[in-house]
Amino acid sequence: MFRQVRPQPQDITIYIDDRPCAARVGDLLANILLQEGMSAVHAAPNGTPRGPYCMMGVCFDCMVRLEDGRFEQACQTYAEDGLRIYLPVSVVDESGQ
Repeated sequence: MFRQVRPQPQDITIYIDDRPCAARVGDLLANILLQEGMSAVHAAPNGTPRGPYCMMGVCFDCMVRLEDGRFEQACQTYAEDGLRIYLPVSVVDESGQ
């Protein structure tokens, strides 16, 4: 049903919580997260897991932290080679909170 418009997509590597993941130039981070089986990227105030949902920048459930410390919507951010993103869920899990 869907197909790439570019004739030869370029394969790249991004890092999710320092784990290398294959991607293609122009892929949205939310798509990559879902392809990697990561449906929860943070927790709501009541503790329920949240992740990419609307895929158009309305719900803000796909917020991820970039290497420079900025928080961005994964559904509105394109993959670039070497990009490092960190999931807020992982940060909470590591701190024990």
